[in-house]
Amino acid sequence: MLVASQSALRHFFYPVCPVNKLTDGPVEFTLLNQSIVLWLDQNNQPAAAENRCCHRWAKLTKGKVINGAIHCPYHGWAFDNTGNCIKIPQHPERPIPSNYCIKSYKCQSRYDYVWVALEEPIMPIPEIPEFESDEYRIIHLDNRTWHCSSLVALENIFDNAHHHFIHQYLGDKVNPVPIPPTKIENTCYGMFFKSDIYNYSNDLQYKAWNIKNEEMLLKREFHWYMPFLVKITLSLPNNLKNITLISFTPMTNSSLQWINLVIRNDTEEDVKTSDVIQLGMTISYEDQSILENVLPDVPLNLLEQRHMESDRPSILIRKRFGDLLSEFGDTEQRTDCIPNKLDEQISNHTRHKLKVY
Repeated sequence: MLVASQSALRHFFYPVCPVNKLTDGPVEFTLLNQSIVLWLDQNNQPAAAENRCCHRWAKLTKGKVINGAIHCPYHGWAFDNTGNCIKIPQHPERPIPSNYCIKSYKCQSRYDYVWVALEEPIMPIPEIPEFESDEYRIIHLDNRTWHCSSLVALENIFDNAHHHFIHQYLGDKVNPVPIPPTKIENTCYGMFFKSDIYNYSNDLQYKAWNIKNEEMLLKREFHWYMPFLVKITLSLPNNLKNITLISFTPMTNSSLQWINLVIRNDTEEDVKTSDVIQLGMTISYEDQSILENVLPDVPLNLLEQRHMESDRPSILIRKRFGDLLSEFGDTEQRTDCIPNKLDEQISNHTRHKLKVY
């Protein structure tokens, strides 16, 4: 599935950039292959629209924001937060036709980020109560672009069999056999499951988690919010709750914006923010180095790849995406170089064994 080519995925909110980034003027972002312009309107709230003037299609991100309206850099036409043209300097005395407008998008500010939906969203922005609680602090990691599919990155975050091989500062360095994920539940927003991992401590973890246990079982709970948002709650033996909210916001079929914030029930005096960031960024760079070499076209047809027990969350996710596409009458988009129908090449025996997962 080529995520940015699927029309069904336009019906969700995605975090795209920090709200405070808009204070310096309009910002450009590519969401699901669509170039959008973001700015602060007359109420100092984020607005989003197609990034081209309806006149001669100049990029609005090259323009200016004046009194909450985005002004085109080419001829000075101005548009409000609903996309309507409110000023044409060349004809100030004439009424402006209603079709002189740009397409605006649903836009909200939440969790310090601008969230955008390109079409009417079918789900609200998830509730993260810990973000609003005085018992937790918020740590933002630097956003960056990954050159891989959002679905590839999503499946990786649920994969508890790769830590032994990829990560130097997370997981069991001796035994590659993972603990099977447990209590997998489909939810109205996506999925919930538990996935614990054995772990050997190291210097980066000691600084970030304030714990020296040489060996420990990391208790983890995952919430998947369709389509590419994940909340991970890590419960440590010292009663630290380390909650990570990660979005793999799809830019194109083969690129995403990695957005990561950490919510913790400790203080700066307990653990320095810089140490939390160092561990998180180190782990993410290790993932990125592998995932950017994986083909971006993830097949929803399970028979095109081979699977093992630890892939169970990913298999359920692919089925959920398949149901979503069917609901919207959307056809799975694929690359020409990868066969789309392998059913005839798979024996009934193999097909039956797949159901185990």
